[in-house]
Amino acid sequence: MPNQELKNYIEYSLSQGKSKEKIYTELLNQGWDIDTIQRNFSLAVDNNKKENISKKTIQIILIIGAILIGAGIFSFIAANWQEMGKAIKVIIILAAMLTSYGIGWYLREKKNLPKTGYALIILGTIIYGAGIFLVAQIFNIHANWSDGLALWMIGTIALAYAINSYPLFYLSILLGFLTAITYSFESIISKNNQFLLESSFISFTATIVTLIIGWVIRKKVTPELKNFY
Repeated sequence: MPNQELKNYIEYSLSQGKSKEKIYTELLNQGWDIDTIQRNFSLAVDNNKKENISKKTIQIILIIGAILIGAGIFSFIAANWQEMGKAIKVIIILAAMLTSYGIGWYLREKKNLPKTGYALIILGTIIYGAGIFLVAQIFNIHANWSDGLALWMIGTIALAYAINSYPLFYLSILLGFLTAITYSFESIISKNNQFLLESSFISFTATIVTLIIGWVIRKKVTPELKNFY
């Protein structure tokens, strides 16, 4: 029969990042026999797997929901875009981004609703990226798509580092690849060797910076947060 106290202890130890060998050693020193430890360890591991699957499922649903909300907001704005003044357009973009970040941070840090807060933070990051291209369009800034993607990636990396976020770091890697591909494509079309050289250097630098920041984030994140993310 499973021992609830023992199972709870094993689950807590696993959440703290302890290895199987260390948990077994501790329990053996406490006087538990090997068969009881093994039986309860298996139950604890099964429970952890179910909890992790449930957490990941909820996180994916919330992220998809955040993306759909963002798409809905921008669809509404797009429908009335031509009738708005430049200042109103910029204010809407900034307000939407800061509101998403602010509410997301509040729910994550103050209300103990990390998943909902994270979904809103990701929504804010999406609005930030879309805002880069919209502002360029509003003020007729002549730039390449790759430049916008690079700025989006840099902002995402900075936020990922600030809040120790794996999902945002993964998003920044995706943006880094898109930046490199877009730079290369634009360089081939333009047939400008100088531009090709500069874009290749920027892409390489962006990739290196992304990987370094990711390594730093991985070192800073605790075992509990790793299980959550």
